[in-house]
Amino acid sequence: MNYSPKMPCSRVAPVLLSLLLAACGGGNSDSANNSSSSNANNAVAEGELTQGMVTGFGSVIVNGVHFDVKNAAIEIDGESLVESDLKIGQIVRITGKVNSDGIHGTATKLEGESQLVGPITSIDLTTNTLVALGQTILITADTFFDDDVTVAQLKAGDIIKVSSYTNADGNLVATRIDLKNSLADNRFQLTGDIENLNTTALTFTINGTLVDYSKASAPLKATLENGLKVRVVGNFAADTFVAVGHIHISHLGFKHHDHDKHWDLVTLSGPVTELTNGTSFKIEETVVLITTSTRFDGGNAADLQTGSQVKVYGELDANQNLVAKKIKLNYKAKISQKGLIDAIDLTAKTFTVNGTVFEVNEDTSFNDRSRSKVRFFDLDDLATGDTIHVRGYKIAATATTAERNIATRVERHNPHAFGDKDWKLEVEGVVEAVGDGTITVAGQLIQVNALTRLEGFTSLGNFFAVALGKEIEVKGLTQNGVAIALKIELDD
Repeated sequence: MNYSPKMPCSRVAPVLLSLLLAACGGGNSDSANNSSSSNANNAVAEGELTQGMVTGFGSVIVNGVHFDVKNAAIEIDGESLVESDLKIGQIVRITGKVNSDGIHGTATKLEGESQLVGPITSIDLTTNTLVALGQTILITADTFFDDDVTVAQLKAGDIIKVSSYTNADGNLVATRIDLKNSLADNRFQLTGDIENLNTTALTFTINGTLVDYSKASAPLKATLENGLKVRVVGNFAADTFVAVGHIHISHLGFKHHDHDKHWDLVTLSGPVTELTNGTSFKIEETVVLITTSTRFDGGNAADLQTGSQVKVYGELDANQNLVAKKIKLNYKAKISQKGLIDAIDLTAKTFTVNGTVFEVNEDTSFNDRSRSKVRFFDLDDLATGDTIHVRGYKIAATATTAERNIATRVERHNPHAFGDKDWKLEVEGVVEAVGDGTITVAGQLIQVNALTRLEGFTSLGNFFAVALGKEIEVKGLTQNGVAIALKIELDD
């Protein structure tokens, strides 16, 4: 269970629209008209809908809301499951209600799918990319893995299950990768939007992979259309996915799927693609419309960029486009540190690593990869001396507030996981200050000397001359409380 302190009404995000208006005082005539228009089309009221990545348990946490799922129907990849089967990093959608506090809710349905289940055909650990079922998959520092699995252990032929977002280049950005020991009848899986539908050849493509559906069962065949998000199961050979059994409409996404339903509020998170400045963008296949009434949190419309991670609250219009009431811009994690916890403050919701204080908020994900393997893992379960890897971002100081470091992801590891005698140090960020043989990055003072390997700089003197303001990645160690850089490179 992640920590999510109550917010004032002006900052409550995923709250039922009618409750929001009542609690915060005020109304919005266009939202009322939109609801009336939707209901006038004989739509069935379904409560609220949220779609995004699972970030924690103790309830199921998605988009910062803790959903009680004890009475919910749970289905992933067409299989009925229970809460204990769910994993951090999976992409799901939840139907239910959110309480007036904005951070707790009750789910009636939880549905999700893996974007891909199949064998790795090639892997490049230098670029952290792999190919499976014709899809290019990007592994990032924020990709979750099975316990005791690392990127270095993956190899060609391994069967993997991938949860992911799709970026602007059509690559799958993995949010979670699980290894599968075996699959029944080698039945692989691919989920995505139908493109290049050919009803004569009985083929279409999903994100560039050719799908032959001539051997698929009759249901849904006649109603296939471009843009429909589907899940296909079958075999893969000679660069073609041969679908067998039923073709299933995907649980994820909204188009062609929910015309007869109406939600009081829809919450959708993911990376921005197909951005038209000030007007619209896409999250996966869903078009998000920006209006003059759209509010922004963490920036403004000018700060939207392709690839930005955002959380959108709004309503679906008659074309199943998401009309944004509020858009929250999520900062990209640029701080990465590994080490021992120096201190914890449960009241302030902070912890300290390598002298840096990190705050925990409703979007912080917790994952226990230590031997303890605590499932309902959060700040309460951490202790001074725990070995952790934390990623996050910095909020600059203002005239009235101090600089802050926000943790986006906290992973606990076994003692000595990062070295026997010396703890490894990894810091990403902008060089904030240059001293005599030192630099400051993400608030941390780091020694740089002749033994430091430099990439992107011609010499130690050149580095100190131009380092200020550069965005770099530092790898090193901490000895007796002193951070020492072993390698510095320019951050791409």
